[in-house]
Amino acid sequence: MAANEEKTDEVSPYILSATLPHGSGAREIAVESNNRLLVAEANTGSVRVWEKNHQGWELKPMSSGKEKLHQGLCMVVSALADAKGYPTNTYFSGGGDKRAVLFQADGKRIAELSGHTNAVHSVSVTHDGNLLTGCWDGIAREWNSEGKCVFKYPPHKNSAVVLGLPSGEVVTAGGEGDVCVYKNRTLVKKQASAHAHVVRKVVKHPLGFATCANDGAVKVWSNQCECLLTFVAYGEDTKFVYGLCPIPQSNEMVTCDDGSTVKVWTPDGKHVQTIMHPAIVRAVQALPNGDFVTAGSDGMARIFTRNPQRAASAQEVENFEQASKSEMQQMDVSGLPTEAELMKPGTKDGQVKIFNVSGKAMVYRWSQADMKWVLVGEAMGRGRGKPKPKKTELDGQFYDHVTKVFITEQQSVMLGWNIDDDPRDVVDHFAALYSLTEDLKYQVYQFVAPKTDPQAIAARKERERSERLARATRHVPSWTKHGFKLFADTSKLAPMRKRLAKSIESDSSFSANAFKVLMANMENVSKYHSSAFSQEEAGLVKKMLVWKGTKLLPVLDAFRILMQHAAAVSALSGDSKVRSIILEKLAEEGASKHQKMFCLRGLSNMVARRPKSDEERKKAGTAPKDVVDFFNAAVKTAAKWLNPTSAEAPVCLSGTVFLSNVVCWMGMHKIRATALAKSVVEVLMPFALNAQSVNQTALYYVIVALAGVTMCDDQAKALVASQGAAAVAAISSSSMTDATKEALSDFKKVLGLA
Repeated sequence: MAANEEKTDEVSPYILSATLPHGSGAREIAVESNNRLLVAEANTGSVRVWEKNHQGWELKPMSSGKEKLHQGLCMVVSALADAKGYPTNTYFSGGGDKRAVLFQADGKRIAELSGHTNAVHSVSVTHDGNLLTGCWDGIAREWNSEGKCVFKYPPHKNSAVVLGLPSGEVVTAGGEGDVCVYKNRTLVKKQASAHAHVVRKVVKHPLGFATCANDGAVKVWSNQCECLLTFVAYGEDTKFVYGLCPIPQSNEMVTCDDGSTVKVWTPDGKHVQTIMHPAIVRAVQALPNGDFVTAGSDGMARIFTRNPQRAASAQEVENFEQASKSEMQQMDVSGLPTEAELMKPGTKDGQVKIFNVSGKAMVYRWSQADMKWVLVGEAMGRGRGKPKPKKTELDGQFYDHVTKVFITEQQSVMLGWNIDDDPRDVVDHFAALYSLTEDLKYQVYQFVAPKTDPQAIAARKERERSERLARATRHVPSWTKHGFKLFADTSKLAPMRKRLAKSIESDSSFSANAFKVLMANMENVSKYHSSAFSQEEAGLVKKMLVWKGTKLLPVLDAFRILMQHAAAVSALSGDSKVRSIILEKLAEEGASKHQKMFCLRGLSNMVARRPKSDEERKKAGTAPKDVVDFFNAAVKTAAKWLNPTSAEAPVCLSGTVFLSNVVCWMGMHKIRATALAKSVVEVLMPFALNAQSVNQTALYYVIVALAGVTMCDDQAKALVASQGAAAVAAISSSSMTDATKEALSDFKKVLGLA
C-alpha cells in the first residue's frame, strides 16, 4: 500500500477490500448500501450495478432495460433518498445528452427530466422530496414529482453543482468558485470566490456541507455558508480535486485528484494516508460501514477497508500495489535537494517537492498552516500519468475535435478545436475567416460548445493568466516568486555550544541535561522539520534570553536557529513572554550591532516559519490581533535602528529582510492590515530614496518589499506611488546589481511606471 504521510493516532490504514471490474472508465459512483453500488461509465453512457452476496461482489445485469441510459457521457449517478412521488430504490443519473434519468436497479425507467441546455453533471434531492439538477449551462434546477421544473436558481458561470441539505437549505456552486446557500428558494448567503477555480463537488458533511475545486482546496461549511475549515488537498502540479466524501462515524474525508492519488484526511484536515492507483481516479464514495469505493479511467471500482475481516487476499493486495507502481522508473536522487533543505520554507501552500532523504526520493508537501514540509511518500519516478487522448491533425495542428462545416451548399471546410478552447473564440475566429452568416455562426456554436469542457476552459484561462503574470515580473510578488528569506546558517553551532556551556556551567539554576537535549536538537539539522521540542527546552531558552551583554549574543543566535525548527517555532513564537523579551532586546539602548542583527534575524525567521493559529486555519485572510500587533510593534522597534545613512550594514540587511518577510507574510495569507503595511512603507521608502548609501543586497529586499506591499493594501500602494518616481530615479543612479535591476523593473511595472 502507498505510504502513509503522517499518523495522528493509532487508527489502521485503509487496505484493498475488493476489485470490481466493470469495463469502461467511470465518472461517478452511487452507494445505496454496504451491499449495492452503481458505477456511471463515462464513455458508454451506461450504469453498472454491483451487488454483494455471501460469495462476494457480483455485477448484476439490468433485466428490465438497457444499461445505456445516456447518449454520450454518463456524468453522474446517485441513489435517490426520500424523493417525493417516486418508488423506493430509485436512482438518478445525468449525462452529456442534456437529460436526467430516473431508473431502478433492474433498468426500469421511471422518468426523464428534460429542458437542460447542456450536460447534467450534478443531482440531489431537497429536504421535502423535490429533485435537483446541476448543469454545465450554469443553472441549478428544482423539479417536482411530476417531472416539471418549478424553480431555476440564479445562474453561475459555466457550471453549477447542487446539493439539498436535510436542514432545508439548497447549496449551489459554480465555475467562478462562488458558493451560495438558499432557504425556501431565497438566498441566505453567497460566498463570492469561495474557491479560486471551478467547484467540482458539493457533498453533505456532519457540520453542514463540504466543497472541493480545481484550486486543490477542500472546504467545510455550516448550513449558513460559514466556512469552518479549509485545507489544501493537492499542490501546484496537481490541483483538480475530482471527488470528495466524508466517512460515516469517523467524519474523516477522502479525496481524489486528476492524477492517480486518493488521500484520507482527519476531520480537521490533517493528511493521514495516500493510496496510489494505477489510473486516474474520478470518483470516491463512502459506504455506511466506514469503507469507501473509488472508480476511474481503468474500468475498475475498488473498495478499501480498515476491517481485516473484509480485506482482500494478500495476492490481490500485492497485485494492486504492483499495478499502482507499474511503468515507474527508478528516480535518480543525485540532483535532488538534501534533507537539510527541509528547513527552508516553501513558496506556497500545497507546493510539492522531492528531497533526497537517506538516498531515497521522498515527496513532501508544504503546509502553510503548519509552516512545515509534510511527508507524502516515496517518489516512484515517472509513471504512466494520464492517458493521452487521441488527437486529429489539421493544418499541422492537433485537435481534440475536427469536423466538416458546410459554409455553402457546395463548399465545406474543416474546423478543429480542443476541449479547453472557449467555443465563442473558436466560432468567432472561424466566422470571421469564412464570412459566416449569423444563423450559420449560431449553428456552428451550438455544435462546438457541448464538445468543450467549461472546467477545462476556466483552468486554462487561469493558467494562461498566471503565465502572463509570471512572464511580466521576475521577483514580485515575493510570496509567489521565491517566498520567505531565511537566515539559515548553522555552521557555527560548535562555538555557540562552547559559549553557552560556559555561561550555564557558572549558574547552578540551569539544567545541564536540558541544555544537552537542546543542543542535540539544534545540531540535528536534517530533522528540524520533524523532531520534537520539549517544554524543558522552551523553558531553558526563555531563561537564557534574559541574559545581557556578550552572554546574550549566542542565545539570540540560537533563537534565530530555533526559528527554523518546526516544533520550536510553534512553542516559542506564540509565547507572549518570548515576544516581549525579543522586542526589549532589540530596543535596548546601547545594544551592539550584533545584538540588533541577531534580534532582527530571529524575527525574520519567526515571520517565515510561524504556524497558523486556529483562527487563521478556519478563516482565510485573517490573523489574530495579537500577532498583527506584535509584527507592528516589531516594525516600529526595528525602525529605531534602520536609517539608510547611518545604520550598520549587518543591521540594515537584517532589518530589510525582516520587513520583506512581513510583506511576504501579508501577501501569502492575504492579510489586510493597513497600519502594518503603512509602517513598512514608512521604514523602507527612505532606503529607496537614499539608494546610493544602501548595500545592494539590502536594496534588493527594499524594492521587492515596496512593490509587494502595494499588492497587499490600497493605502500602502498610494503611499508608495506618491514617491515612486523619485524612488526609481534614486535607485537608478546607484550601482545596481543584475538582481536589483530586475527588481526595479518589476517595481516600475507594478506601479505603472515602466
